[in-house]
Amino acid sequence: MSARAVAPLPERWAARWDQAREWMGLGLVFIPIGERLLERYSEPGRHYHDGRHVLSCLDAFDNYPGSVGDNDAVELALWFHDAVYDVHADAGANESDSAELFRVEFAPLARGRIDADAVCRLILATRHDGEPADADAALVMDIDLGILGAEPTRYEIYAEDIRRECPHVGDSAFCEGRARVLRSFLDRRSIYHTRHFRKLLEGRARANLEGELASLG
Repeated sequence: MSARAVAPLPERWAARWDQAREWMGLGLVFIPIGERLLERYSEPGRHYHDGRHVLSCLDAFDNYPGSVGDNDAVELALWFHDAVYDVHADAGANESDSAELFRVEFAPLARGRIDADAVCRLILATRHDGEPADADAALVMDIDLGILGAEPTRYEIYAEDIRRECPHVGDSAFCEGRARVLRSFLDRRSIYHTRHFRKLLEGRARANLEGELASLG
């Protein structure tokens, strides 16, 4: 029996965006925002931080068995957290710009039905530069890092895609910088903040990171 065909990304994206806005009780005026988001995530040079990553994050959120403080804020943070992605930007700038894009594109139309401050705070949490402020931030951070605990073959593709996103960086400089990032995660008491993701992914994530670190020389 042949494998079931996977719907093309634009179809999957549109269906999931429609589902999200319906869950939030938002009207058809929000459809173009989803279309513009997909255009951003389809920009040239995005090999990992693209629409597939966002849909993967949303799948993980859909399957999360724990409680969530603000479902709408978490969902929207996942949609927007990499909306702006410039490999030349300073650390933290992409997340700040993604949060600002949310305020400009989405918040005015929502007219108070969505906690815009909460969404922006959760987007900024994906900088991964400190401890989460609360359980929702911990969840968004863990979902964003879910790829670290992927099966080894999938992780290898992820690592290759990250390298492809930095063609302007020489091999030596890339390996040095990438090694710092990997060690920063490995030096943590735990990579993941939620019990669910620690139990599900922690061991495999550490093995993946250690394997990539060894390959960098």
